[in-house]
Amino acid sequence: MKQYCFSSLLALLAIAWLPLGAQTTLANPFKFPSEGGVLFGVSNYAGDIVKKGDYDLGAACFLFGAYYRLYTNNNLSWRFGLNQGSLKGDDLDWVGTDRIGRGFNFSTPLTEITSRVEYDFMNHRRWSVPNGFQRKFSFYLFAGVGVGFINPKTEYNSNLGNRYDLLIAEDEKNRGSTVFTIPFGGGIKIDLSERWIIGGEFGLNPVFNDYLDGISESANPKENDWYSIGGLTLSYRLQSVLNRRFFIKAEKSE
Repeated sequence: MKQYCFSSLLALLAIAWLPLGAQTTLANPFKFPSEGGVLFGVSNYAGDIVKKGDYDLGAACFLFGAYYRLYTNNNLSWRFGLNQGSLKGDDLDWVGTDRIGRGFNFSTPLTEITSRVEYDFMNHRRWSVPNGFQRKFSFYLFAGVGVGFINPKTEYNSNLGNRYDLLIAEDEKNRGSTVFTIPFGGGIKIDLSERWIIGGEFGLNPVFNDYLDGISESANPKENDWYSIGGLTLSYRLQSVLNRRFFIKAEKSE
């Protein structure tokens, strides 16, 4: 999975730089070459308190975000975002017999900063009418890089015995406050008007350590943690002087 994430990101980054060369072309979208928006959604966690490959929907937490999207051509854009939410998990919510007697739980605030590349497959059709605009439904894929700031508060069952005491002490020593991710996923957009867009998106965030929940050696140190973010988006198309100047120069040079 890590290799797939890195490969997808490198491919999108390579594509993203192509429109920035001398062959950059413009169309009506650059009447509004950028967008500002907000995200209302949920964050969810998968790690040592959740079975590998699963997400506990009961542990979903509200998340709010803001972002700025900058187009490089009709379909490709950069998006810079800031999300604020939290993550949590509890053994007592797990249905099964393998957690009886352990009783771990955690919670942490999450502040996430991301930069990502988005490819909207249908965006060019919004502006295919000469000197005009038409409302469209479209979908997009994204991949990028991000950093998350956390402060996990973990509670352990104090009656697990000396072996667990040593492992828990190791976890408490090694936990950190920063995680790095490569978010990837997809979403949809629906035009309300020439300026306003609503949509929805979902992304997975692999974390390149096992301490998102503050737990590793005392649970499953062989697997790193993940979290996901999904929700509704609301965007407003903007006129960007900086971006307009850049692309006008590229257009005139052709």
